[in-house]
Amino acid sequence: MTQEPVQILVVDDEDAVRLLIRRILEEKGYRVVTAADGNEGLAKLDQGGIDLVLLDINMPGLDGFQVLELIRRRSNLPVIMLTGMDKVSTLRDTLDIGADDYITKPFSPLELVARIKAKLRRAKPS
Repeated sequence: MTQEPVQILVVDDEDAVRLLIRRILEEKGYRVVTAADGNEGLAKLDQGGIDLVLLDINMPGLDGFQVLELIRRRSNLPVIMLTGMDKVSTLRDTLDIGADDYITKPFSPLELVARIKAKLRRAKPS
């Protein structure tokens, strides 16, 4: 029996960031679904099959905090926030409202993959 590849939803308003993350993760064998804003991200999440969400904080329309709150109302999926901010209070706030982790931009591809693997490992039932 073959196991389905892990599917990751990347929600970020920057095309270059979405493309970079897609390339990094697909090289590691992940399936990647992308969304350019919070509303599109929630719609793709509603389609099902997502195992983990990478969510940018600063986006027009619904920002990452609002999207995270809406995700948490219906799911315990692992969510890793992507942010250009490095203020401790902002990073603490992301964890307080339900994020599982955060990564500051610019990020190392190795760190990104390691954090994803760690979150997925903890999210899988034994």
